[in-house]
Amino acid sequence: MRSFTGEEILGWTGGRAANAEALAQDWRAIRVNRPAPLGVCGPEDLGFFFSREYERELPSARPGILITGEPFVKPLQASGLPLWSRTLVVACPDPYLAMAVLSGKFAPSLSAVAHQDRPARTDIHPSAVVHPSAKVGEHVRIGPHCTVEAGAEIGDGSVLYPGVFVGPQVRIGQDCVFFPNVVLYEQSWLGDRVRIHAGSVIGADGFGYAPRREGRQVKGHEKIYHLGRVVLGDDVEIGANTQVDRGTFGDTVLEKNVKLDNGVQVGHNCHLAEGAVVCGGTALAGRASLGKYAYVGGNSGITNNVHVADGGQVGALSLVTRDVPPGGTALGAPQREYKEHLKVHAYLNQLFEERNESRKKRD
Repeated sequence: MRSFTGEEILGWTGGRAANAEALAQDWRAIRVNRPAPLGVCGPEDLGFFFSREYERELPSARPGILITGEPFVKPLQASGLPLWSRTLVVACPDPYLAMAVLSGKFAPSLSAVAHQDRPARTDIHPSAVVHPSAKVGEHVRIGPHCTVEAGAEIGDGSVLYPGVFVGPQVRIGQDCVFFPNVVLYEQSWLGDRVRIHAGSVIGADGFGYAPRREGRQVKGHEKIYHLGRVVLGDDVEIGANTQVDRGTFGDTVLEKNVKLDNGVQVGHNCHLAEGAVVCGGTALAGRASLGKYAYVGGNSGITNNVHVADGGQVGALSLVTRDVPPGGTALGAPQREYKEHLKVHAYLNQLFEERNESRKKRD
C-alpha cells in the first residue's frame, strides 16, 4: 500500500493548504493511503470535491486530505462542517487535473493498472509461441498463450497479457501494455507507451464490398481486401472491445495522445490528430477525420469523409454528416450547432405547450 504526506500532495498538485491555521496538527505530516469516494472516506483517505453535485456527501466525509478548487474554499469554511478543522483542505488551480496526477501516484500498487515499472528481465511464458525471426527487446513480459508471428518487433519494457496475438511484421514501441486477448493484425505500427485494453482488435479489414450485378439486380458481393496499415502514435490509449480497421491502400492513423473509449469503431483510412478523444459506443465511418484535441461524445456517428476540425466538439448521441469548423460544435440528429439545437428544442416545447393549451380551451 502506498502512503503520501500532505507536503507531497501539495507539491504534486500545485495547491495550497487552505485551512492550515484551523488544523490541530501539522498539515505536512498528515498521511493518506488511498483515494476514496467522498461520502465514505475516512482519516486515512484522500477525497475530492470540486462539483456541487457531491454536496450531499460532504456531511459524512471524514478524509485526511480533501482536494478542491479555490471557488469552494470559502463555502467550506462557512459550512460549519467538522472537516474544516480535521481535514487538510488543498485548494488547487485545477482540481480535476490534480485528481489525474494523484491517481498516477497511487496506481503502481496495482500492477494491472499502472505498469510504470519495467519487468526486471525479459520473461516469456513457456506456453507462449514466439517466432524465431521476431525481435523481443529487454525487460519484456509475454504472458501465457500469446503468439508473436514472424518479423514482429516488441520494444523494451512492453507487457503482453495472456492471449495477445501479434501478427507478422507488427512493430511495437517501448513500454506498451496489451491486456488479455488483444489482437494486432499484420504490419500494424505502434509507438511508445501505447495501452490497449482487453478484447480490442487493431488492423482488421475495413468494411468494403463491390456489388456483383446481373442487369440491375445485385447477385453477390466482391470483397475489397484492405492492404494498408494501422499506425498508432506515442501515448495512445484504446479501451476494451474497440476496433481500429486497417486502411484500404493507405493507412489508418491515430496520432500521439489519442484516447479511445470502450466499444469504439474506427473505420478504414480514418485520421485522428493529436489528442483527439472519442467516447464509448461511437463509430467513425471510412475516411472520417478528427482534428487536434477534438472531442466526440458517446454513442455518436461520424459519416464518410466528414472532418471535425481542431478543438471541435460533438455531443453525445449525435449523427455528424457535415464538417465541423475549428472550435465548433455539433449536436443531435439532424446535426445542428449547439445553440441552434437548444433553440429548436425550445421552439418544439413551446409548440407542444401551445397545442396543449388550445386543447384544454376546446375541452
